[in-house]
Amino acid sequence: MFGSRFYILSIGIFFLTAINVGAAPETVRLSNGVWTVDIATQSLAVNAYPVESETAVPISGAQPGFGDVAEFVQDNNTVSWRIADQFLTVRFELIDESLSVEFVHDKQKSDTLRLTWPAIEDSESLRAYILPLFEGSYVPKDDIKWQDFLSERGPINTTAGLSMPFWGLELTDRTLTYILTNPFNNQIRFNKTAVASLGMEVSHTFTPNWEQRRYGLHISLGAAAPVAPAKQYRRWLQQNAEFVSFTEKIEKTPAAEKLLGAVHVYLWGGKLLSQYDVTDWQTLATRLSGDSKIATQMWTQLNAEARKAIREIAQSAHASKYVRRGVSRAISEQLEKPDFYNPTLWTEIPVTSETEKLISRDDRALSLTEVYRRNCLLFYAAFSDTLRHPDEWGDGLSVKLLEQFAENGLDRLWLGVDSWQDGFRHPVAVAKAKALGYLVGPYDSYHSIHHPNERDTWETAQFDLSLYESGAIVNADGTKSRGFKKKGYHLSPLVAQPYVENRVNSIVEQLPSNFNTWFIDCDAYGELYDDYSASHPATQLDDMNARLARISWIRDTHNMVVGSEGGAAYSAATLHFAHGMTVPVIGWGDPDMKSKTSPYYVGGYWPPEGPAIHIKQVPLKPNYLYHYYDPHFRLPLYQIVFHDSVITTHHWGSGSLKFKNAIGTLALLELLYNVPPLYHLNIEEFSKHKAWIKKHYAFFSPLHRQIGGQAMTDFQWLSEDKLVQRTEFGDTVEIFANFGTGVFGYEDLIIPGRSIVAKWIGAGKIEVFSVE
Repeated sequence: MFGSRFYILSIGIFFLTAINVGAAPETVRLSNGVWTVDIATQSLAVNAYPVESETAVPISGAQPGFGDVAEFVQDNNTVSWRIADQFLTVRFELIDESLSVEFVHDKQKSDTLRLTWPAIEDSESLRAYILPLFEGSYVPKDDIKWQDFLSERGPINTTAGLSMPFWGLELTDRTLTYILTNPFNNQIRFNKTAVASLGMEVSHTFTPNWEQRRYGLHISLGAAAPVAPAKQYRRWLQQNAEFVSFTEKIEKTPAAEKLLGAVHVYLWGGKLLSQYDVTDWQTLATRLSGDSKIATQMWTQLNAEARKAIREIAQSAHASKYVRRGVSRAISEQLEKPDFYNPTLWTEIPVTSETEKLISRDDRALSLTEVYRRNCLLFYAAFSDTLRHPDEWGDGLSVKLLEQFAENGLDRLWLGVDSWQDGFRHPVAVAKAKALGYLVGPYDSYHSIHHPNERDTWETAQFDLSLYESGAIVNADGTKSRGFKKKGYHLSPLVAQPYVENRVNSIVEQLPSNFNTWFIDCDAYGELYDDYSASHPATQLDDMNARLARISWIRDTHNMVVGSEGGAAYSAATLHFAHGMTVPVIGWGDPDMKSKTSPYYVGGYWPPEGPAIHIKQVPLKPNYLYHYYDPHFRLPLYQIVFHDSVITTHHWGSGSLKFKNAIGTLALLELLYNVPPLYHLNIEEFSKHKAWIKKHYAFFSPLHRQIGGQAMTDFQWLSEDKLVQRTEFGDTVEIFANFGTGVFGYEDLIIPGRSIVAKWIGAGKIEVFSVE
C-alpha cells in the first residue's frame, strides 16, 4: 500500500515560500487553534501545548549530535533547515491537530546514515503505550513485566514487529498518535529508565539503494480513548486512498464472501490411505503377509518396521492406533509409486472400466493424480472386502470427515491442507468440500530456496539449480541471506514470479477439482529485505511490491480467495484473510517449549496424521499468558482499522485449542473482536472437540455473517479493572465480554461471568455465550 499514491506524494519535492530566512533561533514555535509546538533546532526536542491544557505534551526528548543549523526557512506554520554535516534537511509543518515531520538525506548513494527520532521519555502526563503488537497491546509505562518484555526484545522492525506503522501514547487527558509515513528501514527500541519507567526511541536507516531517501511521521492529538490511535490511522489510510473494504474485495472475488461466518481449519492426515479406510485390519494384514503375487510385490517393498507391524496386526484383532497408522502410511507410500502397476501381477484381478482405461496408458502419460487414482483402484480391487472405496479414503481431507462437519451444522469453513499434494491424492474430497460451500486450498511459500540436493528439504523451497545460484537475496556485505532455519537462502520475489506462475498453473492444470483458496506463507508477515544483488537489486519497498504482485496474480488469474501469514498493514488492501494477527507465534526459541521434559513442551512435527506441535494441548507459560492473552493488556487495534477489510485469526502455531489454560479467554476474545477461531483437525481430533466447536460456531458464525464485513467502530473498558469490555459494530451490534467470574450489570444488561453478550442495537435481541 505504501507504494501507491500517498507514498509517491510523500516523497515528492516540497517547496517553501520563504518569509523568514536567516539564522536559526534556538527554539521555533508553531501554533494554531488546537495546540502550540516548540521545536529546539539544535537538539530536535519537541514539546506540545494543547489549547486549554496546563500540561505539556513531550513529543520527543532532546538529543545531541545533530550538528549546526543552516539554511533556516520559516513560512507561517512550516519550518525547515539543513544539518549540513549530515546532509539532512529537516521539515516540520503544523496543520490543525497534526504535526508533519520529515527528514531528507541527500548524501552520495554509497553512504548510509542512521537517524534516531523521536526519543520518547517518561513524563508526568505519560500513562501507557498503545502498540500494534500483533492485534494490539496496552502497555502501562510502569508495568515491570512489560518493561522487561519489551526492553529485552531488542530492536523491533516496524514492518515485522508492528502489525501497523503507528503507535500511540496514552496521556493524562488525551492520546498522541505517531504514524510512520515511511514504514521501511525503521527500528523501535524500548528501554527501562532510571525511575522504573519505559522509554522508547525510533531509528531510521537511510540506505544507499533508495533513489529518494526520506523518513517522516504524522503526529496527531486525539481523544482520551485506548483505540483512538487506531482510529487516527484508519482515517489517515482513508484520506490517502489506501483502504480497500471487504465489500470491494467480494465484488472482485465473489468467493471471498464464503469467509463471512467461516471457521478456519487446518486438516491433517493427507496420505492416500488412512487407518479409518480399512474395514477389516486383521484380514488385510493376513493377506498382505501371504504369498499371492500382489502381496509378495508389496511385501518386498516394505521396510522391516512395516512388515513387523503387519504381522502384529494379523495376530491381533485389536492392534493399536500407532501400529495401524504406521501401516497405513507405509501402504500409502507404495501407492504413490509410478511403477506400482506391474501388468504381469494383476491378470487375475477384475477391474472396473475406469481402472482399465488407466492401466492401458503409458505410465509417462499419466498425471500425478491419475497415477494415484490408478494405484488406489488397483489396491482396492485386490482387497475390496477389507477396504472402503478410494473415493472415501483420507483422514482430514476426506469425504467422511467433511460429511461429519456438515451433519454437525458447520456449513461455512475455510479448510487448509499442508501440501497441494493432498489435492492430487483426494480430488473427490476437494470436490465435496466445494459442493458443501467450503473454501479449500493448500499451503504455499516462496520465502526460501534450497539446493535441489538439499537434505531434509521441503517442497515449497524446491525450484531449480539456476534459481538457487542466482535468485538469493544479497546482504549489504555481499553475503547471501540465509533462509528459514538457516537452510538455503531467502528468495528474491523480484525473480521468483515466473516460478510462481509455473508452479500454480501446473498445480491447477493437474487438479481434477480445483482449489478455490490459496495460502502464501510469509509474504504478509512484514519481513522485508533490501537486496544488494547486482542482477536483481531491491529496496524493501520493491520487495513488498513484488510480494503483493504475486498474491494479486494468484487471486486474479485463478479467482482464488487469498491469504497469508500475519496480515501486516501493507498487505491489507490485497489479502482476503490472514493467520497470525489475533494471536501470533509465541515463544519461538524458548527452550522450555522445545524440551521434551518440560510441561510446556509444544510437541514435534510427528506424526504427520496429526502433528503434536499443532494438536497436542499443553499449558502456556504464565509470562506468555500475561503478554499475549491477558485482557487487561489486549486492544483490538487491528480490528478497529481493518475489521471490514481483512478476516484475521491466529497463527497456526497458536490455534484456538492449543494452550489449554487459555482456551476460555481466547474464545471470549474471538467473539468480542468478531474474528474466527482456528482449529487443527482430523477425524480423531474432531471427535474430541466436536461439542465445543459446535457450541462456539453456533454463536460466532451467524453473527460474523452479519457484521464480519462491517467496521468495528468502538471499544471500551466498562469496569475499573478492565475485565468487562465492549465493542461496537456500526449501528448493528454491541458485544460485551466479561472476563471476570462475577456478574456485571451495565445499563439494562446483566453480563454473566466468563461470558459474551451480543446486543442488536435498536432491535433489542440479545444472545449469550458462556465458556464455563
